[in-house]
Amino acid sequence: MVNVLWREGWLKPLSTESLPNEKCSFCKNDFKDLEFVTSCEFCEIGILHDECHKIHITKNHKDSLDKKIKTHEEKRLHSYQ
Repeated sequence: MVNVLWREGWLKPLSTESLPNEKCSFCKNDFKDLEFVTSCEFCEIGILHDECHKIHITKNHKDSLDKKIKTHEEKRLHSYQ
């Protein structure tokens, strides 16, 4: 068995004008039109590219991630998931 990380299935279109900055907090590159972005639920790093978030969370929050996996290990998915 492997653990996968479920991403919510909704999109929230945002203008970079409504964000604290127009660059990824991880790689420092500008956001481009229609890129997927997110934030870290374990720290206040800011807005990151989705791909950068994957690197950030596995590199910097492995212990927190393992605890969350353990906490939700036995919970079943809802019918809409």
